[in-house]
Amino acid sequence: MQLGRLTTALGVALASSVLLAGCAGLEVHGGSGASGAPGASAAVSSSAPAAPTLAVENPASWQTPFTVSVAHGTLTAVIVTDSATQDDLAGDLAADGTTWTSTALPTAGASYAVKASVTGAAGSSQLTTLAKVSSQPDSAKMRYGINPGAGATVGVNAPVVIRFNHPVNRKEDVENNLHVYSSTPVTGAWHWISASEVHFRPETTWPSHTRVRVVAALKGVQVSDTRYGIRDGTANFTVGDSHVTVVDDKTKTVTITVNGKWKYTWPTSLGRPEFVTRSGNYIVLEKLPIREMTSCTAKITCDKSSKDYYDLQVQWATRLSWSGTFIHAAPWSAAKQGLVDSSHGCIHLTVDRAKTYFDMAQYGDLVTVKNTGRPIDDLIAHGDPGTTDWNTSWSSWVAGSALGETVTTEPIPT
Repeated sequence: MQLGRLTTALGVALASSVLLAGCAGLEVHGGSGASGAPGASAAVSSSAPAAPTLAVENPASWQTPFTVSVAHGTLTAVIVTDSATQDDLAGDLAADGTTWTSTALPTAGASYAVKASVTGAAGSSQLTTLAKVSSQPDSAKMRYGINPGAGATVGVNAPVVIRFNHPVNRKEDVENNLHVYSSTPVTGAWHWISASEVHFRPETTWPSHTRVRVVAALKGVQVSDTRYGIRDGTANFTVGDSHVTVVDDKTKTVTITVNGKWKYTWPTSLGRPEFVTRSGNYIVLEKLPIREMTSCTAKITCDKSSKDYYDLQVQWATRLSWSGTFIHAAPWSAAKQGLVDSSHGCIHLTVDRAKTYFDMAQYGDLVTVKNTGRPIDDLIAHGDPGTTDWNTSWSSWVAGSALGETVTTEPIPT
């Protein structure tokens, strides 16, 4: 039971005395403060009831709940406050009043001020003490990032992506601490793309203009044999308009619909026979106003004498895969667009059309390429972001969850 803050002059004095007691375990005694000759004091203490003793582990562990205990008395209220942030650590009193235990893990490396109301044989008193929390070593830390980032506006096919900086082998524990909320209920599921990356996607799509909150309650959660989450993470984002793009190599066209209504059809040029563009479902991953593209980086050739060598500054590049598939401006192929394939695998548009697409594109917009004759399977097998999410059947997607179950989003907490 979390109670109000407690402060007394006696508590301050006791805190000072505690600092001289050492680190093995702090004990604070409350009493009447009686004075007299040493002999008289000894005589009184031999018959007086024992004063309450407050104790906390010092340093406390960052891996276990913070605990305050009392002997020769009963705890009636406890406040544990982070000295740096002034945030109170939530906790509950035991029914017998002998201990208070936090319901959340303490922050590694933090200092906490403990204030307790205690009832003993001599009446009520207030005790205070300080305790440090041990630091979490780098070898035990697991960091991660969440995409979409806070405040983003995304496409209706946007997956939630959590990437860890080390492999996770306690995937069930991770999933049990991942929560997705939305203003419109959606059925979805988590799916592990690799040992260090997990995605959440809806079974069909997010409804347009849905608000979404993702909470990764991973602070202190053991996510592998040696590593623990270092923080809780939250991301709030909004789903924008529905943008669906179909790239058809048979007709050499790019067709875009917005909220289910036709918007544009443009001629295009895709990968020539040696570099056929893969057919499949992609999503927009990022946008770059200028992107340097080289045949060496693309692992085509680094030989400047080769007819396939290129080193270009490309405008209005919208990325569809990390392997190098983009929709981008290609003024050098304008005469071929709509007629013949001439690229190294990218989707070519004129400068003005590429900019129009660039300006409207959102992370998570769906782009479907069809009729090229080359499947996207190799990119899926490599876990290429932007390709796995919407080229996987729903049953296979759910099977890729460590818990093997679907998730229905809950209302966003107020």
